[in-house]
Amino acid sequence: MSDAFELEPIHFEGVMDYHVHCDYSIDAVGTIDEYCQAALARNLAEICFTTHYDCNQVGNYQGNLIAIKGEHKKISIENLKPYVEDVHKAAEKFYPKGLSVKLGLEFGWFDNCQETAQKVKNAFDFDYFLCGIHEIENICFCCRSTYEKCFERFSLKQMIEKYFKSVVTASDSKLFDTIAHLEYYIKYAKSYYKDNLDKVYEPYVEELFNSLKASETTLEINTAGYRHGVNQYYPNVKIINQAKKSGVHIQYLGSDAHRPQDIGFDFEIAAAFVPDRITGTEE
Repeated sequence: MSDAFELEPIHFEGVMDYHVHCDYSIDAVGTIDEYCQAALARNLAEICFTTHYDCNQVGNYQGNLIAIKGEHKKISIENLKPYVEDVHKAAEKFYPKGLSVKLGLEFGWFDNCQETAQKVKNAFDFDYFLCGIHEIENICFCCRSTYEKCFERFSLKQMIEKYFKSVVTASDSKLFDTIAHLEYYIKYAKSYYKDNLDKVYEPYVEELFNSLKASETTLEINTAGYRHGVNQYYPNVKIINQAKKSGVHIQYLGSDAHRPQDIGFDFEIAAAFVPDRITGTEE
């Protein structure tokens, strides 16, 4: 992918991207090696692959698949093995070139999934176990084909309440290192509800922050919102600052890259929120 090698390098040292999807995720393009080469072009020190693991059998969500050599197969622990092996190979290959490559997974949260998540987590020695909340009552709210069905079913208040309840439950499980893209409903809700969503989260964040601190679960700063056209990070800057002030740990930036050229997207600006993780930045 020639675009990967034309990327502008980030002018900080020690930058890490901890939310990366390669072509094992059915909605992503580009091989593991291509993402690693893009990371080197961007002057990243470390990346963590976090392929999707969506396995909810309820509802009509079509994402419960993994792509192995271009062939879509049912997601399972067994079918995850080639991905794990390829990430380990990349770690060996790219370490001498100056890039640390970590093994992660984005587990798709659904109601009463704790036992399933634990089995998946125990199956491999993951460096990073990320929780992605993409659905409410078994309907994907961030999928182009189903978000309207989800939002038609709930008022804005109901949707927000159910979303944050899921986030708190996931945090309370203590299964995950990080909650991915908090406030992800913004992706389509902003245009669908046509209401001001700037403050709808406010009644729920105190309980969430307390849960995150108690479970030692972190939040990521996900920069994909600017690619999605919603002009904010997930979560927004106000939540990021409130979380940090409340003592919630925010450790990693995540581009949520689904193409090699998305690696490290907007990290030049987002780096200011994690200065302790990056050389050459100041608070």
